[in-house]
Amino acid sequence: MRTRTFLVLAVLAMVFAVVPVVSATDGPALDPASVEVVIFPGGDVEIEKTVYTPELPPKLDVCLIVDLSGSYGDDLPNIKTLAPDIWDDIVAGGVADLQMGLASFVDFPFPIWGDPSYGDYAYQLDQQLTPLKATWLAAVGAMSTRSGWDWPESQYEALYQVATGAGNDVEEPGTIASGQQCNFRDGATKVAILTTDAPFHNAGDPDGPFAYPGASATDTTDALVAGDITVIGLKAPGAGTELDALATATGGVTVPTTSNSSDIATAILDALKAIDVDVSMDSDCAPPISTTFSPDVVTVEAGEPAVFTETIAVAADAPGGTYSCFDWALIDDEPMTDGAEVPAIIYETKTIMVPEGFLTGGGQIGKGKTAENFGGNVGFMADFSVIGQWQFRDGATKLNMHSLSIDTLQFYMIGGEPADPPTANANAAYFAGTARVKDGTAKWIDTCTFEAWAEDHGEPDVADAFSIYINCGADGSWEYGYDVLDTGNLQIHSGVKE
Repeated sequence: MRTRTFLVLAVLAMVFAVVPVVSATDGPALDPASVEVVIFPGGDVEIEKTVYTPELPPKLDVCLIVDLSGSYGDDLPNIKTLAPDIWDDIVAGGVADLQMGLASFVDFPFPIWGDPSYGDYAYQLDQQLTPLKATWLAAVGAMSTRSGWDWPESQYEALYQVATGAGNDVEEPGTIASGQQCNFRDGATKVAILTTDAPFHNAGDPDGPFAYPGASATDTTDALVAGDITVIGLKAPGAGTELDALATATGGVTVPTTSNSSDIATAILDALKAIDVDVSMDSDCAPPISTTFSPDVVTVEAGEPAVFTETIAVAADAPGGTYSCFDWALIDDEPMTDGAEVPAIIYETKTIMVPEGFLTGGGQIGKGKTAENFGGNVGFMADFSVIGQWQFRDGATKLNMHSLSIDTLQFYMIGGEPADPPTANANAAYFAGTARVKDGTAKWIDTCTFEAWAEDHGEPDVADAFSIYINCGADGSWEYGYDVLDTGNLQIHSGVKE
């Protein structure tokens, strides 16, 4: 499983530290596998999230539809022999919840379409979808070939009945009883696999005792699409192009097989791996934490990665503290699991740390190109540790400072009353730390320190003030005395730590 841990320090919409830890193995996975993020109240951060999808959907319903016309006489023994492998290979592909059903067709038992003396039929459900391997294998073992007089067969009718169970009231002995649909489950990936070596009869075809009574290509396609059923076609030599059209219309594929279906187990597994799946994300994060994902759904071929952008947001009035929640991926609306013998849902663990007392905002002192611009966030965590980021730029000298760490933070009062709003118990802040500095065209100096002072006297920006001292030792120092902001706003939120 690919795993990655992020440590993200977020300032409003800005990330100022990311420390990924990556390890990789095969299998379905969420990347990153865990996220630790610091977000100030009212802020958010974006995380790119990759879902490594399993080769097969976790909840899968497969209805196998077998051609039992006479030309399949050499195929059926191989299908029976390989049936256990078909089941086992699908489960081994990561399907945690598998049900399989079985249906068959020959053709309507009216010359020249089919032969009633051989017991031909246009469709029958041999085994309803079942989670029991032995039950499904018993149904496969009971199948036997019939005749199927002419070359085309009743594949459209079979697929239509699998999707609808509508029945067909054609005269006896061709009547198909209703209620023989495959009962696909809600939330499962629904797949109809049809194996044949012949072209399809279409509704109204001539050359019989009356117009061909089976379903049309259009009605069959509409029923499959309405039922969200994906068609996989296993085409033995002699099959026409009808399966290709149905597979394309339903998001499925066609796979060639040998003339005796000796490769049917491999063909089914390869086809299932080639179908598209819808991938989405879900989360149990609750207020004051919220998460959104973009896009809502990504459609990929099973086994391919799907990429999302997650936005983690903290409400403006969020109490300080540490919040935990989980994300997980959905494959065709079912939670993605790890493919173990006893499958478990794959979760991403999310830890959101919200500072308890903090200074946020920024502004400008002066006008035009020579103005001083600054801003960021600094705050206390619940354990009294300090977190934050601050930037400063002097337009006159082209000096730029980016903080590397915030090591000291203190809130205090300078006369008057605390600013309100926002609710606070201080109106001034002092903070200091390390920084990298670039003076004009010089290279960045990474060994500097800084001290800053900020005042918040109310909303909106009532005489807010700022000052900063930057020291790079032998490379120079710069001091900017207290000045009232010309534009911008500084806000202290409940700043005194007890």
